[in-house]
Amino acid sequence: MKKLLLTLLLSTAFVNAQDQMIVEYRQRNEMDPEKVKEFEKERSSSTGGFVKISGGPDQKYELTYNQGITHYRKLELVNNNQDAPTSSFSISVGGQFKTLINDPVNKVFNQEINLDKVDYILKSPYKDYQWKITDIEETILGYKTIKAVAEINGNKIAAWYAPDLKVNAGPNQINGLPGVILKSISETSSKLGTILIIEAEKININPKKLPKIKPLKGMEISPDDFKKLQEESRKKMIESFSSEMDLKK
Repeated sequence: MKKLLLTLLLSTAFVNAQDQMIVEYRQRNEMDPEKVKEFEKERSSSTGGFVKISGGPDQKYELTYNQGITHYRKLELVNNNQDAPTSSFSISVGGQFKTLINDPVNKVFNQEINLDKVDYILKSPYKDYQWKITDIEETILGYKTIKAVAEINGNKIAAWYAPDLKVNAGPNQINGLPGVILKSISETSSKLGTILIIEAEKININPKKLPKIKPLKGMEISPDDFKKLQEESRKKMIESFSSEMDLKK
């Protein structure tokens, strides 16, 4: 009886410890070299200039789980390379994606996005992944994970979840499995054949302190309406770039 009581107490303590959790992820992109060359040639021909595509540096993200609510945000990476240039130029194509917050009651993800200097709150319904759980296992950060696969809009996705961490959460908008997702590999609809790889690098269960999350700001918008704004923004950017190339001729 005492042994049974101790087991129940330990199990309860473990579940309660998972009421709060912080997971740090690293995200990297892998592109199809042949498709990249084809795209560079196509864009160089249409703009009359030289176009070079690079995958860009890895990105770090932090998932905070607090009693059913998750916040997913990008972390700033510190550049320790003393030889690196002191200035840089970057273009945020499609908008600057900020904090992502889930709404488990309405099964919606809310994300703050800045597009063309205007803030929006993108409301995206949960995806119906219809996961198929495999018998493939992998150890990540000391936790046993199980691979699950799915397909969304013709793009394949694989996710490795930890059944011992009984929380329905994962990086970005990936969820729907009986355990925290510690790794995912996703196909995209990119012309460059981009594969998105996200893997956990650190887990803190029941942390002493949770990061402060600022309230989202902006006008609420649906995914369909936001896609239209993105297309308009891309067209303006291409037209502006083409005009600059014409002036340099």
